[in-house]
Amino acid sequence: MTDPKPIRTVHRGRIFPDIQWSEEKKSQWKAQQEAFYQRGKVIFDQVQPELIKTH
Repeated sequence: MTDPKPIRTVHRGRIFPDIQWSEEKKSQWKAQQEAFYQRGKVIFDQVQPELIKTH
């Protein structure tokens, strides 16, 4: 009879705990994401009617 496999320990947590974003950096990143979304939305709204017709 074979020995049972050992129970694996699940390590949960941050991959890189030494890399922490400050609240300022988080808000800056969110603002950049929102600005990118707004620029893309304007372009999408312009081409949407044509895309609906052809696709």
